Amino acid sequence: MTCDSGGDRIPESLREPLALAGWKDTSAGVDAVVSSPASRLSLPLVDRDAHFAARIIAEHAECDLIANPFRADLVDVGRSVHHRNLFPPAVRKLPAKVRKSVLSEIRTPYRDAVRRRVSGMLLEFPYVVHLSIRTFAARSVSGQWQRGDVGLLYDPGRADELDWCLDLSDELYFAMPDLRVRRNHPGRGTNDSLTKAMRKHFYDVHYLGVEVVLNRAWAARPVRRRREVLRVLANAIREVTPEATPQAA
Repeated sequence: MTCDSGGDRIPESLREPLALAGWKDTSAGVDAVVSSPASRLSLPLVDRDAHFAARIIAEHAECDLIANPFRADLVDVGRSVHHRNLFPPAVRKLPAKVRKSVLSEIRTPYRDAVRRRVSGMLLEFPYVVHLSIRTFAARSVSGQWQRGDVGLLYDPGRADELDWCLDLSDELYFAMPDLRVRRNHPGRGTNDSLTKAMRKHFYDVHYLGVEVVLNRAWAARPVRRRREVLRVLANAIREVTPEATPQAA
């Protein structure tokens, strides 16, 4: 399990270069929301709700969690290097040398850590399910309500991912019928993302990459109901992903 956003740190090695380049560290910037027509989802630059949800789900599903500890108002680690929304507007205006340092200090180590963990697991197990936890706004950029509580974003051309998401949807329906689960909504699993990049890297092995996106209309509420839903989601994930027998050495 991974979580691209939710961190609140700035690498010490970047503080001086960012300050000299004119980047302003403000609390308003931390809490701002990325909302543009090109965005796959409207995401807060510090997605604390996704980070909290990822920790709870990983704990109850008994799986590893790799979370980006650094602030998303520096770089979106889920984007490819050529994506126009890789950097927020304030960072996009900085010199190329500074932007390159942001990539090498934040994005590259995070994605390398995910790649190494998946590679190591594939050496031990016959398949790996990688879940990327995010949130989405109840209203789209255009102002339309985005129906659904949980979205499962996957590549419909990959039978294993399709089957896994269908199984999870069924499991959640029986466990919590009032939880609205939608597949490839409000985005598409084939859009630019960390899971898409990992699919390309692990194209010839049994790698399943699914984004689990939670509606912030309920995921942001610090109430008992939120924890209950997250526990149900984690239990369902564990049920549809039986522990594989390690491969022979």
